[in-house]
Formats: sequence, structure tokens, C-alpha cells
Amino acid sequence: MLNYSKVLPIITRNNPPAIIETAICTIIIFHFITLVSGAARYQKIDNLILCGSSNDNGFGFGAMLLVGGLLVFYNSLKNLKRKRLFENMPTSKMRSIAMGLVELKGKIKMAENLLIDPFDDKDCVYWYVHIEEHVKRGKHRRWITRHKASDCVPFLFSDDTGSVLVQSKDANMSNVKRDSEYETAFLFSDSLPLKVRQYCDRKNVKYKGWLGGKRKMRCRTTYLEPNDQLYIMGNARPITEKEIVYAKGAVAVIDYKKDSHFLISDKSEKDLIDEHGGQPWKVPLGIILSGSGLGIILNALGYF
Repeated sequence: MLNYSKVLPIITRNNPPAIIETAICTIIIFHFITLVSGAARYQKIDNLILCGSSNDNGFGFGAMLLVGGLLVFYNSLKNLKRKRLFENMPTSKMRSIAMGLVELKGKIKMAENLLIDPFDDKDCVYWYVHIEEHVKRGKHRRWITRHKASDCVPFLFSDDTGSVLVQSKDANMSNVKRDSEYETAFLFSDSLPLKVRQYCDRKNVKYKGWLGGKRKMRCRTTYLEPNDQLYIMGNARPITEKEIVYAKGAVAVIDYKKDSHFLISDKSEKDLIDEHGGQPWKVPLGIILSGSGLGIILNALGYF
């Protein structure tokens, strides 16, 4: 039976715990190889890793395959688990919601105090801005983050049967679609909108180049407004005395619980399933790459 409360993280550049977890597994595998290899082969591995070698019999290539295969396998397996979670979790009606991990679909009803999006002046319950600059690093140019910020407030979330209070502070909002993007180039492009420039000035983000010229900037904003349709998966719990004041008839609170899952998205459930489960072939690919890398390593150590 699928354990909904134990969904492991997916490896991305924004998910350090998963990367560290995989690195630890890789180190354990290498230590196991060295232990069964004996002292002479351990010294050989030590020399290959620390000093390098122009004739390593493919050891370095095998190590890259092993690590790459583990990353592919780990990431794909967690994607598939996430997909199964979306598929198997039934959608709850808010009037009869049970305590624990739940899946809800509805719309944002209201909030005690609305926020204002910094770029588009929209009333919202959540906003996120990301400002990047296109700069040269070595021989190549790439986008560098100059500023990121977000804010959120609790809000009422309702369907045709009732409402819940969503404490969205620790929610995973990475699946909220981008609302606006403003970009400038060195030449032949419009300036950033006034609101964006004023925000950059307040946050000390430089968007002007030499002699007042333009830098190549990209400014993105995301926000959730009242009446937006949402998909939420999170932990349902009873309302506390402090929350009753602004719960306004809500039957429960949805928030983050340690070792559980808390996601808020304005994408459909089908879109989320497609995004997390569209490449199941990567699981066997990871196994093949890891196995091939391990075989090459053992061959370099003289086992074959």
C-alpha cells in the first residue's frame, strides 16, 4: 500500500537534500568497492581519484556513468512515486474532510488581508518575483539571479460544499504558473515598466548599464488572486482558537506537516500527473547506466 506521508524529494538544483542523499549513496557504493578490492586495489582507487591518471582503463568514465545513472534512477523513481500519489489520492469534499493528508480542488474565496503584487498591482494571496541578468561568464553567457522574493497570507479555499483555511507559508509553490515576464536587451527593446523599475530601486537591483544604458534583464512575477482555481495537497487539522477569528466558517486548516506533503498549484491534476510521470523509461535507463559504470570500474580494477 502506498504510504502517502513518505514522499521523498525529487532531485533538482533547488533540492539540496535529495542531491546530498544521492551523493551519500554513491560514496557508500565506492567504499564497498574499496573494501572488497583489498589494500592494493584500494591504493589504486585512491591514486586514480586523488591524483588522476592518463591510463585509468576507463575508471573515470565508469565513475561518471555510475553517478549519472544513480541520479537518473533516483530522480525518475521519485517522479513516479509522486505521479502515483496524484493518481491514487481521492479528492475530498471540504464539508466532509478527514484529518490527515488530503487532496482538494476549488477556488480562492478570500483572505483577511490581501497582498499587492509588486509588478502588476494585482490583489493576491501569494506573489513571487525573480529578477535575472544575462551576463558573460568565461566564454559563455548565462542568466544569473540578481533577486528573488515572495510573500503570502492565509486564505479561505472553497468548493461547492464548504471552505477550509489554507496556511500557505511552507507550501511548495513551484507548480504555480508564471503570470508576467518583462525582458530588456542592450539595444532595440522597451524599458522595464515603471513599477518594475521602482521595485528594483527599492531592492537595490541594478538594471542600468554604463552611461545609463540598459542591461539585459529578465523580470518574472507569479501570483495567486481571489477566485483562482487551485489544486492543493496538504495536511488537514482542526482549527485553533487563534485561527477561529479569521477562519469564517472553515471546517479545517490545511498546512505543512513534517515528513508529509504540501503542494499548491494552479495547474490541473492531469497536468501535474503528466509532468511527473511522462518518462518512466528513465528508471531502467538509470539502472543500465549505473550497472555499466560499475562494470567498467570493476574491469579497471582487474576483476574482469
